[in-house]
Amino acid sequence: MSVTVRCTVEDMNYSACALQVGDWFELSPTGLTVPEGKRFCYFAIASVIPAVLGHLDTATPDAYLTGRPLIACPDPPENLHIRVEPVTPENA
Repeated sequence: MSVTVRCTVEDMNYSACALQVGDWFELSPTGLTVPEGKRFCYFAIASVIPAVLGHLDTATPDAYLTGRPLIACPDPPENLHIRVEPVTPENA
């Protein structure tokens, strides 16, 4: 079994890419999923991938993922933060 994580915009000053609080994407060992009809900023995605990719090929979420890390987008004025958490039946 492998882990899928949901990466959700938690807060921001503003978004140059028109993201809103609550927008999300999911990462799994096989790829990236964005809800149908939605889009997500490439820079925000690029900030999350290296922080979580090595944690996805585990049988169960490790301490890093269960701690629900908060990752910042690389554009400081936006101050956009993305919460990363394992997808479970309760939050699927």
